[in-house]
Amino acid sequence: MFTIVLMNEFLHGPIWIYDDDGIIVSEHPLISNDSKLQALDEEAGTLFNSFYDFDVGDEACVFDDDGYRAAFPKMKELIEKIKLRLDEINDGSFIVEDYITNQKFG
Repeated sequence: MFTIVLMNEFLHGPIWIYDDDGIIVSEHPLISNDSKLQALDEEAGTLFNSFYDFDVGDEACVFDDDGYRAAFPKMKELIEKIKLRLDEINDGSFIVEDYITNQKFG
């Protein structure tokens, strides 16, 4: 059984696919061939990537924590849409783990 992990990472949409052995794989036909899901993944990835800035002062890379917190309701909305779509297309071959929507800010 595959595991779909929802987590944010720079230059990667929030949908991560793991095989039975816990190894990241590039695709799963139900996920990779679903245009709605791919569009949502791209939108959420683009939103997350927008909080990175490069060559700011002495820093090579800076993440805008305040901007991310402010935009988190939009991110959460996108992830909920992704989860809903995953539920719609799930044929029993994968489970979903969400590491985004219950995120706490310190």
